[in-house]
Amino acid sequence: MNKQLTILLAGRIITNFADSFYMIATLWYVKSVTDSVLLVGLTSAIAMVPVTLQFLYGPIIDRFSKQKILYIAVIGQGILVSVISLLYFSSILWLPILFILMFFALSLSEATYPTESASIEKLSCREDLTKVNSIFAFSFQTLDIVSDAISGFLIFFIGIGVIYISNGVLLVGTGLVFFFYLKIPKSKKERESSSKKFFAQYKEDFLQGFKVVRKQKILLSIMFGVIAMNVMATMGIAMLPIISSTSVEFGFWLTAMSVGALVGTVLSSKLEMIPLNWIMPSVSMFSGVFWVLSFITIDLHYIPLVLFGLSWIGIGIISIYVQTLIQINLPEEYLGIGFSFLSSLLGCLSTLGYLIGGLIGEFTSGTFVLLLGGTGYVGFSIYFLIHPKLNKLKNKLSVNIDESH
Repeated sequence: MNKQLTILLAGRIITNFADSFYMIATLWYVKSVTDSVLLVGLTSAIAMVPVTLQFLYGPIIDRFSKQKILYIAVIGQGILVSVISLLYFSSILWLPILFILMFFALSLSEATYPTESASIEKLSCREDLTKVNSIFAFSFQTLDIVSDAISGFLIFFIGIGVIYISNGVLLVGTGLVFFFYLKIPKSKKERESSSKKFFAQYKEDFLQGFKVVRKQKILLSIMFGVIAMNVMATMGIAMLPIISSTSVEFGFWLTAMSVGALVGTVLSSKLEMIPLNWIMPSVSMFSGVFWVLSFITIDLHYIPLVLFGLSWIGIGIISIYVQTLIQINLPEEYLGIGFSFLSSLLGCLSTLGYLIGGLIGEFTSGTFVLLLGGTGYVGFSIYFLIHPKLNKLKNKLSVNIDESH
């Protein structure tokens, strides 16, 4: 990788580290204060709302400097997390205030994801996209393993407040690195001069981007299946704090997820030559079966953790494939809005998934909701196999979907 990709990667690792820690700390804080299944689900749902608003960022990402977007968003997020820590140490961190600050901090965080994905496309060639995406995912998922594994211990030994303040400092520092050292080539739209006012230009770019995304019929068919699968999964993930008796146990579940996703990330670049109509339903079915098995065997000590980790191998592969499919199939000048639109589609119903998971869990059990969540991957596999266009996708990942027909 070149120097600029390395800087972007280092920044992504640090911000991912901070995001993971303060989100886990927030979930555990809500559980310890309220012991409410519904409020834990609500916390996860609020965390997903900014994802649903990503479509608003698209025209800005495509039109303005990606470097500026990154450092402003990361520094702003760091300041908000620092405010949360000050309120916590002052013993006035009421849940409504926490939810509001968390919402704005995560809104800034969500602006960085499509910006980074669009930047990766600018900083690397098409032939290397799958490899670069895998390196990025591998790197911060490796850190996820570390952070998830030790998060429970850190909450127990050093406390939630220290986690908040240290992550605030990390985020501000990363934003300053982006400000001084990151250089991203301008896109075609960035180089264009416009005589229109901001909102008029924003509206025009937004509508143009929407039309471009809407034309991607096959890509959207894949995304709709992924969205449904994701809703089911988030219903289950919302219950992980509930089935965990301690913060350490919660950390073990998160570690299993990260290790599995990491393995899937490594394998994704090795499997990219396999036709999409074979690899996508196969890995999805693999994930669904092992996810369900992990909670059927919930009382068998560490076996459920191993099975749950195995299920996330397939999920890691699908995650890399979806990101690469978007990068390859959308025009370069519309990548920002494309990622934003499609991420919003994923996020809007994921929010509903967390709420539904919390609601069902309130009247049944966390284990039941987790079992239900795993069936989404089985459903996606069946959907891919019976869809009249998707089951004919014999091309490899790096080939434009439309060019293969």
